[in-house]
Amino acid sequence: MNSHTPRIFSNAFALLAALWTVTGASADNQINLSLVPPSQPILVGQTIDVKLKATSTSNDQLVGNTFVIIDSIIRWDPSQLEFMGISTAGSVALLNSYLPSPAADYTGVNELVIPKDGDALYTALANFGSPVVVSATGVQVTTFRFKVRTNFAGSSTIEIVPTLTIRSRADSAVFDGQVPGLDVIGDLVPAVITIAPPVFGDLDGDRIVNGRDLATLLGQWGTAGSADLSPNGIVGGDDLALLLAAWTVTNYDS
Repeated sequence: MNSHTPRIFSNAFALLAALWTVTGASADNQINLSLVPPSQPILVGQTIDVKLKATSTSNDQLVGNTFVIIDSIIRWDPSQLEFMGISTAGSVALLNSYLPSPAADYTGVNELVIPKDGDALYTALANFGSPVVVSATGVQVTTFRFKVRTNFAGSSTIEIVPTLTIRSRADSAVFDGQVPGLDVIGDLVPAVITIAPPVFGDLDGDRIVNGRDLATLLGQWGTAGSADLSPNGIVGGDDLALLLAAWTVTNYDS
């Protein structure tokens, strides 16, 4: 099977969902999609993993607790985060887990093989004849990998958007494993990424106050540089004293 085939199946199921008119064809349960961020604050330059997780609202019905296809549109701020791609490590076994190429993505969401413009379309395809069972505790579908580009203020949000139109309309959807073409998507939960607070006296951004920071301070001596920790407009003895005090505290804590 080539890389374009799963997208054809996804489009076919989307068409079936649009045409589904059988009385009573509705989801008893729903499958929620959530983005799970790192548990700790992150650093500029760090590569982080954001997991896509599917959870079922309950487990006592045939409809709405399995899936055959997931289409997920994610959106982020490209000035803050650089999308690096996906990883299947630790995820549920799938026939295919991929970002449709620009040639295969008729919607136009994926402008590059790894989108860089702040939005991406991801598709998960279950093995034929084996829908993925989704429990209330959930399953990991894939991992989105990002690199932190800038030291943004506060937090940055990566979200799953319900719909996005660039060239043609694209929809986030979870197609049921029992009823062909039935979209059982539920809540869409974003990931909030928080930058770790700066370490006082850390002049080179490595979160350790050491000899490199001291060298920076001495190199700026007598100027109005970044080593002006007091701050009084000039790097001098008071800044040296503050850096040495931070040096002792940082090394003790680490």
